[in-house]
Amino acid sequence: SHLAHRLPTQEYVQYFKHKLGRSVSWGDRMEFINGWYILLIISDMFTIVGSFIKIGIESKTLSSYDVCGILLGTSTLLVWVGVIRYLSFFQKYNILIVTLRAAFPNVIRFCCCAAAIYLGYCFCGWIVLGPYHTKFRSLSTVSECLFSLINGDDMFVTFAEMEQSGTLVWIFSQVYLYTFISLFIYMVLSLFIALITGAYDTIMVQSLHHL
Repeated sequence: SHLAHRLPTQEYVQYFKHKLGRSVSWGDRMEFINGWYILLIISDMFTIVGSFIKIGIESKTLSSYDVCGILLGTSTLLVWVGVIRYLSFFQKYNILIVTLRAAFPNVIRFCCCAAAIYLGYCFCGWIVLGPYHTKFRSLSTVSECLFSLINGDDMFVTFAEMEQSGTLVWIFSQVYLYTFISLFIYMVLSLFIALITGAYDTIMVQSLHHL
């Protein structure tokens, strides 16, 4: 890892290939990419494009108010996120960045698996409950409803608004909602928090060993 920061990427790859006889993984090559620079470039691009659109709006040649607002608003968000970079130079303020960096790969893999189950519930609810419940009329509203249920919002209202169109559909809706809420609140969210907590505990143990 220390060698990776001293040698350019190509020399680093060639060194491992010819001297050590093994190839460098993409994960190791990604160490050469500074994410803060990418964030800065994207933020500046959004600012420049948004500023040009704003000039066009002021000169009455453009009317893309929404695009201008999104670009400038997003660039402002990225600028404030970039402030964290300067806090990372202080060890006591660096814990958030280090924890996110350590947990990110496992979190992404976990989210991919959870997303497959989530999409399955979305399509199932849309197809079966769509004709009987306003929150399941479209795929986007189904996703919004299920995401609210994960966070414990509107549970009773969702159960209460289910129309009594038939015993079979009502039983299905109860099984559908109970299994989704139980699975995602008690298992998926708990495992998600455990991944972050595990990475945090590992970072804290390593920092104590360095003291």
